[in-house]
Amino acid sequence: MKKINIDDLEIAIEDILDDYSDDIYFLTEEGLNEAEKVLIENLKAASPKDSGDFAKSWKGKGKKYKFRRYVGNTKMVEGKKGKIPLSNILEYSTVHGKPFIKKTYEQSISAMREAIIKTIERKG
Repeated sequence: MKKINIDDLEIAIEDILDDYSDDIYFLTEEGLNEAEKVLIENLKAASPKDSGDFAKSWKGKGKKYKFRRYVGNTKMVEGKKGKIPLSNILEYSTVHGKPFIKKTYEQSISAMREAIIKTIERKG
């Protein structure tokens, strides 16, 4: 073990904490990738199965932002003013709606949290 002069203790602690912070950052990002997969699988399972196209259309929308993941459905249908996302109709339409997206997300929170924790524990 490296000996640290008392005058350098503060710098040594800062270095250790910086390294730890970097590790946690990268592990959390990896965990969020796993959490995204959990949500996508749960949304696929909860999706209406009429043609199967809608369920297959759940996708992660990239890792553009730190500590954020976005999941959406790419299935579009023809509406009165052009193409619109089928997910909007199912979730919000008062006539054709069969809301399940928000409910599935809320039911997935615990499993997503576990996916993040397991990733950090496994790789940390």
